[in-house]
Amino acid sequence: MSITAASSLGLSAIHGMATRPAPILQIRPLRYVAEGHPGALPPVLGLRAAALGIAGAQAEQDAQSGLISFQDLPPGQRSILLNDPERRFLPCVITVAVPARHPTRPTAPETAPTGTLARPTVKLRPAPGRAIPAGMTAVIGTLRDAAGHGIALAVLVVESVVDGRPARSITWTAEDGSFAIWLPGEAAGLDTAAPPPQARRFALHVPGTTLAAALALDFFGALPSDLDGMDFATRHDLFQPVTPMLLSADGAAAEAAPGWLPIRPARTQRWDMRLDH
Repeated sequence: MSITAASSLGLSAIHGMATRPAPILQIRPLRYVAEGHPGALPPVLGLRAAALGIAGAQAEQDAQSGLISFQDLPPGQRSILLNDPERRFLPCVITVAVPARHPTRPTAPETAPTGTLARPTVKLRPAPGRAIPAGMTAVIGTLRDAAGHGIALAVLVVESVVDGRPARSITWTAEDGSFAIWLPGEAAGLDTAAPPPQARRFALHVPGTTLAAALALDFFGALPSDLDGMDFATRHDLFQPVTPMLLSADGAAAEAAPGWLPIRPARTQRWDMRLDH
C-alpha cells in the first residue's frame, strides 16, 4: 500500500463526538530512548496513520494526550503504519490484535478478544537529517554497499549507557541508507566541558535478499512489523549480520577495530559505513 493512501491525522473534532463510537484502537507514539527504557514524553504529534489493507479506515489524534485513535476496524490481527510527513522520525509498522466491538455468535470462530481496548505504545526513532539537540551524543552517516548504493532498513545496534548503566540503542537506516543514532546517556554525569572520546561496541544487520528486493519495490509496504523489540540476531529469515568498514567524513578509514564505534560524548560525529562484499 502506498504511503499516499495513509490517512492524515487531525485534531479530535468537537462537534459530533457524542454520537461517535468509542475508539476500538488507540496508539501512543513516544520518542525512543534505549532498549528496556520507556518512551520519552511528550507524545509525538503530527503523524500519519494507516491500517494496511483496510480501505477507508480513518485515524485521529488528540492534541492533549497524543493518542491516535481508530473508531472502526475489523477485528483480528491488523498492521498499522505510522509515518511522519515532517521526516522527524523513521516510519514503522506495528501489529495489533483489534478486539471485536460486539460479542460474536456462540458458534462463530473467535478472531479477537471482545471489548478490550487495544492501546499499544510505539517508540519512534529519530530520522536522518532532523535537527540534533545541542549536547546530544549522536552518530550520523550512510550505509552503502560495495557499489556505492545506499542500503535501506539495515539495523544498527550500539552498546551504550543510560543513567550510568549499560544499555543498548537500536535504530535502522532510512530508504536511502542514511542513519542517525542518538545516545542520550553518553554525556550524563560528565563534568568536563569536553568529555573524552569513547569506543562502543556495535553490530550491524542488513536485510536478506528477499526482504531487500521487497523494500526496493515498495519500501513502506515491505516494512516488517514490530521492529521495535525484535531480536535481530535470531531473525535470519529477515536479516543477516555483517561487519562494515567505518569511514570518516573525508572518506578515510577509521582507526578502530571491527565491531567498535568511536563516539564523542555531547557531540555529533559522522561515520559512514561500507560493505566490501
